Amino acid sequence: MSNPTADESSQALKFKDEGNAYVKKQDFSNAVESYSKAIELDTTVSIFYSNRAFAELKLDNFQTCMTDCTEAIKLDPKNVKAYHRRGLSYVGLLEFRKAKKDLDLVLKAKPGDATATNALNICEKFIREERFRKAIGGGADDESKHKICQLVALDSFDANADLQSYEGPKLEFEQLTNEKNENCGIDIKNMSQEFISKMVNELFLEGKTLPKKYAAAIISHAERLFRNEPTLIELENEKSNKNVKISICGDTHGQFYDVLNIFKKYGKVGPDHTYLFNGDFVDRGSWSCEVALLYYSLKILFPTSFYLNRGNHETENMNKMYGFEDECKYKYSTKIFEMFSQSFETLPLATIVNKNYIIMHGGLPSDPTSTIDDIRKIDRFTQPPREGLFMELLWSDPQAADGLGPSQRGLGFSFGPDITAKYLERNNLRKVFRSHEVRMGGIFFEHNKKLATVFSAPNYCDSQNNKGAIIHVVPGKGKAGEYNNDDEDLLIEIFEAVKHPDIKPMAYSNGGMGF
Repeated sequence: MSNPTADESSQALKFKDEGNAYVKKQDFSNAVESYSKAIELDTTVSIFYSNRAFAELKLDNFQTCMTDCTEAIKLDPKNVKAYHRRGLSYVGLLEFRKAKKDLDLVLKAKPGDATATNALNICEKFIREERFRKAIGGGADDESKHKICQLVALDSFDANADLQSYEGPKLEFEQLTNEKNENCGIDIKNMSQEFISKMVNELFLEGKTLPKKYAAAIISHAERLFRNEPTLIELENEKSNKNVKISICGDTHGQFYDVLNIFKKYGKVGPDHTYLFNGDFVDRGSWSCEVALLYYSLKILFPTSFYLNRGNHETENMNKMYGFEDECKYKYSTKIFEMFSQSFETLPLATIVNKNYIIMHGGLPSDPTSTIDDIRKIDRFTQPPREGLFMELLWSDPQAADGLGPSQRGLGFSFGPDITAKYLERNNLRKVFRSHEVRMGGIFFEHNKKLATVFSAPNYCDSQNNKGAIIHVVPGKGKAGEYNNDDEDLLIEIFEAVKHPDIKPMAYSNGGMGF
């Protein structure tokens, strides 16, 4: 590590200031570039690394954040911000014991720091839960938690005040039981478009919630539908169902008003219009409960016209860090969050449309021999492991270079255009559609136009100024061109964010990664 010249040091400081200005505008990608230019000129300044780490953290690039923080600490062992940010990156990497060690150091230097305290509480909770699971060996309590949607008793909600005062649209329920007279779920007998419209317009848009009994019934019924679906969904409108439009959306992240705009602009769910939302419909945005309950209600009403893939945010760890658990507890209850959490374990992991397009939230397998049959064989009814196909479908990202590379996020891999081409050829497919990353134009084609990232949360987190996108599969009615190349059955549309009440992202969060 050589010392920079005076001119290099001066220029590096200008790039650092430029990066700080980008951070203030919440333009974290450009901030990373500016801090990187500063580091190229001067590798001796700790704060350059810890500043870049902050921007990387905001982009969910936990691995690169951790690496930068470690370098910052080597240069200046008293850089408290570097310990803080490394601790938060370890939380994102699910390395809770390492995170706790760093966060303890932060709180010694800055007692009472709210973000560090809340993140430390999350770490300690996960560590306690891990100890408890090991102690009971996955016994009855663990089993009952993973069957809460089936075991829930409707009458347990009858005394709740929210039900007694409820004057909104009504649902009729049936408590399902098995041959042993044990509860095995809830069936809603009268889900209708009228109920959904009133739920949206008379409750959600007025800042009101459903009674907990209704929320529990909707989750339980939808969970049963998801559970009975295969891990790899197959949809078709090319040979049969030719009058059916299939619309594919990416992340919506609790942006309820933008979700309503999607249905307003592009049509409602129905027998002639199938929707697939490609994961990450909760967390970050402050209407995640409303989005999830709307999606689940649509699944109940249109079970063969509405589909959800699981994203990396439909997982318990992410929900604890990025706001959904806190929002559920604020608007409903711990039990409702636990029901949602279990229902997420039943969501399919991928979808194929017309035997041409494969859609998953994250990315492709790292195994060079993997086929779509391997997806079908995944036991998805659990929290995802830290490695393997299950994790990669939720977490991996494309890269420009051929081959496999380490993930900037620290989970999954980065995969190149050769990986994409070989996977498509091996499985006789044409394109990959995935989500998981903000794309400023709403959609971005790469890997020789064989892979597209579609993102459907415009002005993500009220800060990114990105557009949203939607892909329609309409045989014979598509629009070949800039995006579509030879795919005349694809129609891609771009949309802007719409106004919403002045409630910030993660408004109900008690900490975690919410800064």
